[in-house]
Amino acid sequence: MAKIRDMLKFKKKKKNDPVSFEEHLERARERQRRPPPDKPAEVLSIEQLRRLMGDTGSRQFLKDKGKRRK
Repeated sequence: MAKIRDMLKFKKKKKNDPVSFEEHLERARERQRRPPPDKPAEVLSIEQLRRLMGDTGSRQFLKDKGKRRK
């Protein structure tokens, strides 16, 4: 089991080596090459979106005049 002071000593030994531009560019390319997630974006209806935003009924969502009952 490592002690905290051992961890701190190890961290102090570790130095930040400068990264060359070429290396930085390669890392950026790797991030861009990652495949997109398998799950497609979920399509929400207007009503589902309203519920997610906290709409609790007519006359309470952005002063929606279309849903008001007179």
